[in-house]
Amino acid sequence: MKVIYLLKYGELMLKHKNKRFFEDLVIKNCNSVLREHKVKKLKLFGRFLLEAEVEDDVEKDAIAHKLSTRVFGISSVSPGTVAGLDYKNISEECIRQAGIITRTENIKTFKIDVKRPFKNVEMNSLEFASELGGDVLDAFPELKVKLVGPDMTIYVEILQEFSIVYSKKYNCLRGLPVGSSGKAGLLLSGGIDSPVAGYLAQKRGCYLNCIYFHSPPHTSQKAKDKVFELARKLLNYQTHIRIFTVDFTETQLMFKKHTDPQYFVVLGRRMMMRIVNEIARKYEFKALVTGENLGQVSSQTLENLHAINSIAELPVIRPLICFDKEETIEIARRIGTFDISTLPYDDCCTLFLPPNPNTRSKIINLEKEEAKLDYMQIVHRAVESMQITDL
Repeated sequence: MKVIYLLKYGELMLKHKNKRFFEDLVIKNCNSVLREHKVKKLKLFGRFLLEAEVEDDVEKDAIAHKLSTRVFGISSVSPGTVAGLDYKNISEECIRQAGIITRTENIKTFKIDVKRPFKNVEMNSLEFASELGGDVLDAFPELKVKLVGPDMTIYVEILQEFSIVYSKKYNCLRGLPVGSSGKAGLLLSGGIDSPVAGYLAQKRGCYLNCIYFHSPPHTSQKAKDKVFELARKLLNYQTHIRIFTVDFTETQLMFKKHTDPQYFVVLGRRMMMRIVNEIARKYEFKALVTGENLGQVSSQTLENLHAINSIAELPVIRPLICFDKEETIEIARRIGTFDISTLPYDDCCTLFLPPNPNTRSKIINLEKEEAKLDYMQIVHRAVESMQITDL
C-alpha cells in the first residue's frame, strides 16, 4: 500500500537563503536511513513529503520509527493518507481513521486539527475542523469533542494539490542535519562520555570521523572491539564512519619513563592533540570533539583544559562540559551506548594513572617535561603507523 510521510522541521525554517542546502541534506540522510524501503521524495514547502510503498502496517510504522530516531533536522514525522482537496473525500478519510482507532483503543474524546498553509479552500481552519468534527460525531455519536488533551486527534494538512490526513505524530530528534556543519574528529574512547559527545555533535550537524588511541598489549582486542561497537551506534545517524586507530603505547611508555608522574595525564592529552592535529590537517576536519567535562576528573580542571587546548589547531567542541554524570548516562541509555560503554575493558586513558595527578598544571612546566624527549618524532611514528577502518 502507498503511505505518505509528512516530515516537519523547526530550526531549518530560520535558514532563509541557505534553507535548500539543509533541506537537501535532510532528504539525503532520510534516503540513507530508508535505503531498504521503496521511498521517493515528493515536494518541499515548509515540510517534507516522502511517499513509500509498504507491505503492511509493521513496515509503515518501521519507516516512521527510523525517521524519528535516526535523522537529525526534522521535528516530527506522521504517516498519513492522501485525500485530495474535495471536502467529501477528506471527511470520509477522517471517519475511516477515527473508526480504526476507536476499534483498537479506548477512545472517549477527540478533536480535528486542520492546517491550510496555502489558504486555497473557502473555509478557514477552524470552520473546516468544526465541519469535519461534526461528521465524525455523526458517525460515532458516543464520542465527545475535547479541544485540549483529547484521547484522539486527527490531523488534516490541506496543501496546494492534495490534502493529507493522519492521526499519529512521532516526535523526532530535531537539531541540524548531519553534514551541514562539516567534518569533525571525535576522540572516541570506550567510556560513557565520548560517544554521547559524538551524538550531540552530530545533532548540531557534525559529520564524525573517530580517532581511537589503543595501547597494546596493555589494552586488549576486546577493548578495541568495544570502541568499534560504539562507533557503529553513531553510524546510525550518518552514512558511514571512518575510524583512525592510533597506537599510543610508545607515547605512554616514553612519558612514564622520562617525565614527572604528576603531569602524566595532561602530557598524554597534549600528545593526543598533537597527533589529532596531524590527522585533522590531512583529512580536512573543521573541529575536534571530546567527551571532556568540567571537574569530573583531574585532567578536566580549567587549568588543565587550557593546557590541552593550547596544543589544538582547531576548535575543540566539548558538548558535555556542563553536564552532570546522570544527564550523560540518561542520553547514553537512550542512544544505546551505555551497556557497551560499561563493559569491563580498560582504555588507554585509565592506564598508568599516577596516584597524585596535578590538577593545576602550568604550561611552562609541561613544556619543560616535554623537552626531555623528542615528542614530535613520537607523533610522526604514531600517525604513520595508524590503521584506518571504514564502517
